Amino acid sequence: RQYLEPRGVNAFLARAAESVIAPYAVTGSVAAAMRAPYAPVRSVYIYVCDVEAAAQVWNLRPSEAAPNILLIEPKSAKDVVFTNTSQNADGLILAAPSQVAVDLINGPGRNPAEVEELLTWMSANESQWRN
Repeated sequence: RQYLEPRGVNAFLARAAESVIAPYAVTGSVAAAMRAPYAPVRSVYIYVCDVEAAAQVWNLRPSEAAPNILLIEPKSAKDVVFTNTSQNADGLILAAPSQVAVDLINGPGRNPAEVEELLTWMSANESQWRN
């Protein structure tokens, strides 16, 4: 579902990093940029177990017109999107690079270019991400 964080993407990411919501996993452009920066990020794609609860905890506003936060509910809490997550220095939980790459491959706009950057990073840093 699509939401708006009026203070922007960075404000949301800071709040998510301090969040008590579990599990969650940031994917897409944001997660790719944490490993292989490509371009400024305009929206956040984030997996959560319960979209409604997460939107309420994070105080997000529903938005069909200009969303900058997209909450994605996987089919089950045991879904692969929560496997091999990692935490960055700010405390943000990122989806596994392999999951991020799959999500970007299927994404719109500049996602194909972002996935190329991420795949290059993954090749050069295999020991950092492969379990």
